[in-house]
Amino acid sequence: MLRGILLLFLCLLGGDILAEGLHLPVPGPVMGMIIMFAGLLIRGSVPDDLEVAGGGLLKYIGLLFVPAGAGISMYIGLIAAEWDVILVASVGSTVLTLLSCALLFTWLYNDAEDKK
Repeated sequence: MLRGILLLFLCLLGGDILAEGLHLPVPGPVMGMIIMFAGLLIRGSVPDDLEVAGGGLLKYIGLLFVPAGAGISMYIGLIAAEWDVILVASVGSTVLTLLSCALLFTWLYNDAEDKK
């Protein structure tokens, strides 16, 4: 398990270094996830230590929503005042995401069918 946690932190550190060093507009943790994903693709499987460490962290993922809930309760007045803008942005981004995914899937599916 210790190796898995070490691997998680090394990917996080590598992502932070990469994002800061190259002045990328992507957060370091996202770059770390990309590094880990690439490593797992190259390896072809998830190491046991990483699976144990990741599973242990996933059991407590609900705790990560506590700060978001506290933030919502702190800014409830602002949210109430700007609810219409928040609703339009949320619905609009959801619709754009669904359309983008549907178009990408259709394009990839048709491309795969053409290659058969």
